[in-house]
Amino acid sequence: MDRFDRGVARFYFYGKQPDTDRAQVVDLASVKPPTRADGVPLFKKYKLVPVLFAFTSPKCSLPPGEVARLSEPHPYLYRLTNGFHRYYASAAVEYPELPVVIPGSD
Repeated sequence: MDRFDRGVARFYFYGKQPDTDRAQVVDLASVKPPTRADGVPLFKKYKLVPVLFAFTSPKCSLPPGEVARLSEPHPYLYRLTNGFHRYYASAAVEYPELPVVIPGSD
């Protein structure tokens, strides 16, 4: 991680992936940090490592995460519904933004 290039957030979308055309980029700070249930391991290496590799390679692609808008007053605007490893990988490399799909924002 010490040698990771944090200069520009890179999220590559290649080919026609589901929801890519509906993706929006939101501030990572506006997404409530997701949690796991008690007894569930926080990360799965086989899921986290490919996300980190995809950040550095234009030959890899990542689908956008999925969020739901939070309706009640809250310090966050969104709750993550899909993209746990993408969220924490983005936070780990200090990316300020996250591409997501927001249902109902079409």
